[in-house]
Amino acid sequence: MAGGLVLGRLTAHRTVLIGTVGVLLGTAVIEAGVAAGLLPLLWVGAIIGGVGFGASFSGALRAITPLARPQQRAGLFAAVYVAAYLSFGVPAIIAGLLIAPVGLLGTVLGHGVAVAALGLIVQYRLDADARP
Repeated sequence: MAGGLVLGRLTAHRTVLIGTVGVLLGTAVIEAGVAAGLLPLLWVGAIIGGVGFGASFSGALRAITPLARPQQRAGLFAAVYVAAYLSFGVPAIIAGLLIAPVGLLGTVLGHGVAVAALGLIVQYRLDADARP
């Protein structure tokens, strides 16, 4: 809620950029909390990452909504939400399958590295597409 009030005045692209930084920072703090065994650090990372995800998601929706005609927006939002739920569900299933061979700590740290790498790749692609 507070993030929406602060970031609502920024452009969609800037909001996605700030949100991506928040997700990356939150992921790093969560990873540090898990590696150090510090639950408060995990909570702080989850808050930072959650605010970052909310900002990214909001900015992305603000960027793509005007591109669809009003009669196409229901389908657009349905597709966005299916992709969003799959982006959380599929990695959770994969992580569950990796716990036995890799261990819980290895799975958590590997997931964090994958999230950070994908975040950087996506942000690089967005920045490349935004350049004239």
